[in-house]
Amino acid sequence: MSHDVNAPYDVHVAYGPVFELLSSLHTFICRKAYKKTDLSSGWAEQVRGTLSPSLSALLESMEINTDWKVIYGFVCMLSDQGGIEEVVDRLESQTLPELKQQVSAYGIPLSDDMENLRKLALQLLSGWNEEYFRHMDTRILSDLKLEAERRKREKNVYDSMEWVDRITNGFRFEPSAGLTQVLLVPQYHFQPMNIIYQFGSLLLCHYSAGVYVQEDDFLSPQEYRMIRCLGEKSRLKILKYLYQSQSPRTFIEIVRHLKLSKGITHDHIFKLRAAGFIHAHFDGETLLGYSARLAAVDEMHGSILGYMERR
Repeated sequence: MSHDVNAPYDVHVAYGPVFELLSSLHTFICRKAYKKTDLSSGWAEQVRGTLSPSLSALLESMEINTDWKVIYGFVCMLSDQGGIEEVVDRLESQTLPELKQQVSAYGIPLSDDMENLRKLALQLLSGWNEEYFRHMDTRILSDLKLEAERRKREKNVYDSMEWVDRITNGFRFEPSAGLTQVLLVPQYHFQPMNIIYQFGSLLLCHYSAGVYVQEDDFLSPQEYRMIRCLGEKSRLKILKYLYQSQSPRTFIEIVRHLKLSKGITHDHIFKLRAAGFIHAHFDGETLLGYSARLAAVDEMHGSILGYMERR
């Protein structure tokens, strides 16, 4: 297959260090996710201990909100300018009218205080790059680049929806008005979670790349996560419920079926989703519901068999 003529949108895989810079910043700012990532439990505290007081205070004031989405958009719209320094230079050198025009054309939400947001973005990007990112293990970036190249080679093997599913471990981006392009970017820091933002007709998805810095010969964190995930009765009940349903089910429908609290149900769904056992259906950034992902059963079987055969 040379081109998926029936695809509802174009799908591309992209990679550049500036994207992982964003992912690592997002991971540090998203404090509620510290215990859910595959990073060491003390990662945030260790990094905080290496930062200057001014950058540490600035990051402490940040939240995952609309302003952060705008900053994310700044970088994405300039990501073709080259490396991190080039993107920062381009963001700094634009006049305010030029910036507003480009932001509007890209579909980034317009802020009432664009100039201060630009200054904040420059402080964050430059400071984080200087004090954390450029000191990071270089294997991470090289492995992310290899992952992107590998995925690009798969593009003509699968239709677009299946390709997205394989890369993201279960995401289904439903066709919607105005959505013409899906950009998939491999990321390391926020694994096993994902970052999804829509800017106009473009949907950006930072997906878990399956890249790990580990020396042992055991199963990868993702493979081990799949095995552990199914060792819980309620999760198996959710999986059975979704498998026997004729269409995706919403979170509330799963809560009612399981007869458990929203908090406990949310935790079960998160673990199933992170392990790849369920599809997450989206309309843009909006999560619509969940369905069973049978491919994960075969993947888990292959992982276990591969581990047992390993010498």
